[in-house]
Amino acid sequence: MLKKFVSLCIMSGFLSASALCYQGQIEHLEINKQQRNNLVNVTPYGSIIQRGNYLVVNFAQNFNSKYYKHGDYIQFTFDHDIMTSEGTMLIPKEASLVARISELQDPEWFSKNAKVFLEFISILMPDGEKVPVALSIAGKKRFLQKGARATAGKIAAYTLSIGAAGSGIGAAIGTAAGNTVTGLIVGGSIGGGVGLVTGIVSPGLHYKAKQGQPLILRVSGNLAIPNNSL
Repeated sequence: MLKKFVSLCIMSGFLSASALCYQGQIEHLEINKQQRNNLVNVTPYGSIIQRGNYLVVNFAQNFNSKYYKHGDYIQFTFDHDIMTSEGTMLIPKEASLVARISELQDPEWFSKNAKVFLEFISILMPDGEKVPVALSIAGKKRFLQKGARATAGKIAAYTLSIGAAGSGIGAAIGTAAGNTVTGLIVGGSIGGGVGLVTGIVSPGLHYKAKQGQPLILRVSGNLAIPNNSL
């Protein structure tokens, strides 16, 4: 019995020492206003970017949800080396992030904009190694979608264009009736109203992003970067 107890103590001590050795040292990433954690565990075997950190990536090419479908892949790049404040290299700028469209909702009537849901697969390192990731889009929305400002711009464009057409028709009718100014005002008002309603009722916008546009991601599960991938 004593032998088993001693063996158990020795094994526990060994495991504790191993865990302590593996823990390494804590370093830090640059703080983002939204993040609650900027800790990185640097060990002899690699670095672990802890859950809650934020990473910024960029679209590798122009993106328009109109030309994509469920299951398509999207590539993102890093515009600089990701390093800790203490100087440890984590992700070189030559690496890229691969994501898959897990769901795509097309624009709907009444100005409901398209939604693009992404599943982030892995970071492709310069040497070809793939590092699995657990990442999600930062912010309240967990998908890509054009915001209220873009929707308002679309409605305004409808209002102006149809309003201008209405002004032209009103001016023509007003000229025929001998009162061009009144026709212009009435026609523009009616056209503008029709344009406003049309803009609201019409389908929403596809999601578009230009090459190089940044996207902020949250580390939703500890991200382990092995030393041999750098």
